[in-house]
Amino acid sequence: MTPSESISRPPLKLGKRNWMLPKPIASLTSTRLWALLLACSAVYFFSINEADNDLWGHVLFGRSILALGIVPRVDPYSYTVVGQPWMNHEWLSQTILAVAFEWAGSRGLLLVKFLVATVTFLLLLSMVRRRTETSFIWGGVGLSSIAILARGFAIRPQIFTYCGTALTLWLIDRYCGGRTRALLWFPVVFFGWVNLHGGFILGLGILGLFSAAELLRDRRKAWRPWLALIGSTGVTAINPFGPRLLLYIWNELSRTHPITEWQHAAPTDPAHFVFFAMLAAFVLTLPLRRDWRENGWEVMLALGVAALALRHQRHTPVFALCAAAPLAAQLESTKAWLAAHSTLTLSVGAQRIIGYGVVTMALLQLYLTGARLWRDRLQVVFDPHDYPVVAVDALRQSDASLNLAVPLDWGEYALWFLAPQVKVSIDGRFATVFPEQVVADNFDFFTSAPTWRRLLDQYPTEAVLLPTDWSSPIRREPGWQRAYGDAVAEIYIRSERAAGVHIGAPVRATELSVFP
Repeated sequence: MTPSESISRPPLKLGKRNWMLPKPIASLTSTRLWALLLACSAVYFFSINEADNDLWGHVLFGRSILALGIVPRVDPYSYTVVGQPWMNHEWLSQTILAVAFEWAGSRGLLLVKFLVATVTFLLLLSMVRRRTETSFIWGGVGLSSIAILARGFAIRPQIFTYCGTALTLWLIDRYCGGRTRALLWFPVVFFGWVNLHGGFILGLGILGLFSAAELLRDRRKAWRPWLALIGSTGVTAINPFGPRLLLYIWNELSRTHPITEWQHAAPTDPAHFVFFAMLAAFVLTLPLRRDWRENGWEVMLALGVAALALRHQRHTPVFALCAAAPLAAQLESTKAWLAAHSTLTLSVGAQRIIGYGVVTMALLQLYLTGARLWRDRLQVVFDPHDYPVVAVDALRQSDASLNLAVPLDWGEYALWFLAPQVKVSIDGRFATVFPEQVVADNFDFFTSAPTWRRLLDQYPTEAVLLPTDWSSPIRREPGWQRAYGDAVAEIYIRSERAAGVHIGAPVRATELSVFP
C-alpha cells in the first residue's frame, strides 16, 4: 500500500471554469486579476507599520534574554509584584524581535511581521485553492481573510500563533490529501511553537479535534493522527517552565481580562464588518455542504472558534484561518446549486467593469502603501500624542529611582526608557506576572473607582504618570505634588520624595515618531 492509497477520501470537486462568465473572457485573465488584488492587498495590510503599545516591552525583554543568556523566572521590572514568578511564554518571540531590531532597527521588526504574515496567508490560500478553482471564490475568500487577519498582525508574539495555526491546518490538509508523512512534522512545529507563544494550546486543540473525527470515521487509520497528537503534546514540556506552562495557560484563559482585545466583537463596530460578513456567509452556505462525514470536523472547528471570536475579538483572525477553506468548499457547492437553478449571467461589459474595479483597487493599495512607507522610510512609527513621550523624557533626565504608577498601555513604553531605575505598577505582560488583585487595583486607580487609594496605600507607590485628560483624585490628594505636566501626561510625586527628584529639560515631541 502506497502512502497515497492509505487515506481514502472522495476527490474534491473543483470548478472547471469561472461560473457565469461567457467564453470570450478567459479564466486565466480573471485568475491574474484576483491574484494581483490579493498580492496588493497583502502588501497593503501586512505592511502596516504602527507600533503596538507592547512592542517596547517585547524588544526590551528579548534584549535582556540575549544579554543574560537565560530566560528570567522572576519579575525585575515592577514594584507591585516583587519576587513574583514570571511565566514568559513568549520568550523566543521576544528574542527574535530583539535580534531583528539589533540587526536592522525598526525596519527589521517590520520585516519579521511581514514575512510571518505572508507565510500565514500563503498557507491559508493553498488550502482554499484545493477546495475551488473558481477565481472569484478563492479571491473573495482570500481578500476577506486578509482584512480580518490584518487586525491581529501587529508586531507582537501572537503573529507566531496565527502562523502556527495556519501551518497546523495545512499539515492536516496535506495528510487528508494523501501525504501521510505530513504528520511527522507536528512534533517539530510544537517544539518551536510552545516557546514562541502560549497559543500553541489552540494548535493542540485543532489536532485533537481532527484526531477524534478520524477515530469516528475510520478507526483502523486513526492511530496516525493520535500518535502525532501524543508526540506533539509531549514536546510542549520542553520549555523553560516545563509542564507548569500548561497549567498557567489554563488559569490565564479562565481569568478576567479587562482590556479591549478580550471584549466581545460588536456588529455595530465597522472594524468587525468583514468578520461578521464572513461568518454570515459561512452559516448561510452550510446547508449546501456535501462532505459532512469526511470534513465535518472543519465546520465544528470554525463554529467553535466563531463563538470564541464573538466573545473575545482577539480571536477573529483565528476564525478567518479556520473558516476560509471550508467556506471556499461551501461556496463552490453553492455555485453549482445556483448554476443548476438559475440562468443568470454577467455581460462582457459588466465583467470588464468588475475587472477595471479590481485593477483600480489593487493599484490604489499599492500607491497608498508606497506613500506610507516612503513617508516613514520603512520604519515602525507611533503617534507621540498617544504616549507620554515628553513626560518620560523629562523623568529620564532626572535620573531618579522611583516606583511609578502607570496605565496599562504606557507601562512598557516607560520601561524602555526608565528601567531599571524606575519600576512600574503594571505593564503589558499582564497575566504572565500580575495577579488579578494587582490588575484590579491598577485599573481602579486610573478609573477613579471607590477603591482607587489601594494602589497608593497597599503598594510602595512613589510617583504617578497620569494622562492629562483623565480625571483623577490624585490631583487633590494631600501629600502629593504635581512635578510635571503637558498636553499628554502629568507626573505626580509624593511630597517627601519630590525634593530629591529634579525634572530635566524634555525633548519636543514631533508629529510622528520612529520606534522606539
